[in-house]
Parts: sequence; C-alpha cells; structure tokens
Amino acid sequence: MVYFQINKKNYASGKLIEKLNKHLTHKDNKIFILFYKEGCEPCNNTRPEWSKLKNVISKDYLNRDDIVIAAIDSDLVGKLKKIDNPPNSFPTIKYITKSGEITENYEDSDISKKDRTIDSFIEWIELKSGDTNITEPMKGIRHKKTHKKTHKKTHKKTHKKTHKKMLKSRRTRKR
Repeated sequence: MVYFQINKKNYASGKLIEKLNKHLTHKDNKIFILFYKEGCEPCNNTRPEWSKLKNVISKDYLNRDDIVIAAIDSDLVGKLKKIDNPPNSFPTIKYITKSGEITENYEDSDISKKDRTIDSFIEWIELKSGDTNITEPMKGIRHKKTHKKTHKKTHKKTHKKTHKKMLKSRRTRKR
C-alpha cells in the first residue's frame, strides 16, 4: 500500500503529484483518495480518521504496490491527470481503478454505515479491493479506543463504589 498526503506545504517540487499520477495511470491499481479543503469543518473531522488507515493496515497489506491511499488538498486537484470530474464539494472520497475508467464515490458505496470513521473506511477498502481482514488483529487505533473507553467505564464504576463505601464508613464512625 502506498500512502500520500499532498498539501500546499509539501507540494513544492511536485514529486508527490508525479508519483500519484503514475499510480492513477496504472491499470491494475486500486486508489482511494480523500479530497479535502483547508478550513472546512467536515474535512477537518474526516482527515484524522482517514490518516489512521496507514497505522492500522496489516503489514502484508502495506507491502502491496497496487493499493494507494491518498489525501489531497482541493487546491492541488487540478494537477492530477486522471481526475476528469474534480469534486466540487468537500470532503469527497473516491475509489479509482482501471486507469480512471472505474470510479465510485464513498457516499455511493454499498457499505453498511457511511459515517466517515476508520471502521467504515476499512469496510469500504475491503469491499472494493476484494480483500478481507486488512487490519492487524487487536492492534492499532481501533483497539486503543475500545480499551480506553472500557478502562474509563470500569474506572468510574470502581471510583463510585469506593467513594460510596468511604462516605458510609465516615457516617458510621460519627455515630
């Protein structure tokens, strides 16, 4: 898997756009692109979830050159060669394959929940790539989030019980 984050700051030489354009022209590549606009609130909420993909994808899947995941600033979309219909609303997430002949918007996909979270992105990539279990089991951000939530709930319950016992023991001592 190849991951690109292309924005105004790292665009200076144009090498990243060149590399992405090469991937876009290759017939067998499966490309997933997030088009975003700086300062757009929905984009700002989607980008962190999208960037988590590079951290949760399994090592076996990461070693493949035919899967490309990219995020590109809307101001640089015109530099891409195979994007015939550039997005006019943001964020827009597209799947592109067969040298641009086949495209699908994330919002038009057949996944169960299109909530722009890491889980829905993974489900979409698995559906379009035909691969399953592309993430490392029990690793990555999804596991950490679940662990943190569980830990917080358990900690709160334990804390409340301890606090109640302490108050109760104080009341009995005063009598």
